[in-house]
Amino acid sequence: MKHRTDLLLISLLLVIYSCRSGNDYGSFIPENKDKYNSQISSATDSNEAWSTTPYLIVGKLFGPAYHTEGNLGFTLEQTEISDEHISIIVTQEGLLDDSVYGEKRIIEFKYKANRWTIGSIKLGFKCQSGRGQQYSGELCS
Repeated sequence: MKHRTDLLLISLLLVIYSCRSGNDYGSFIPENKDKYNSQISSATDSNEAWSTTPYLIVGKLFGPAYHTEGNLGFTLEQTEISDEHISIIVTQEGLLDDSVYGEKRIIEFKYKANRWTIGSIKLGFKCQSGRGQQYSGELCS
């Protein structure tokens, strides 16, 4: 029941934030979490420091070095649901792409069995100027 309550709270927070920001979080597309969880698991088994907190994980997997080109803006927003469940919104802007200006990921982390894993990732895009000014799951053309 607590898990269901957490999911409802996350959904409500995203709807509220989405309305406030003009972003369409409901349209964000799911991203494959398995490739990231595999990296986190290997790092945890090897006692690599970056796998010990969600912020370090985000920095390693989605930080500024993730996109090496462009005038990159990188921001993090955290919603702490509980000690074992954290949601982080990662925004990267200034990408050198003809159509995509920025990417925003909503990453839900869960802590169980003494390790952090990614429960879900949702990805949205902000198109270059004149092609849509909010983040949504629609691909830019």
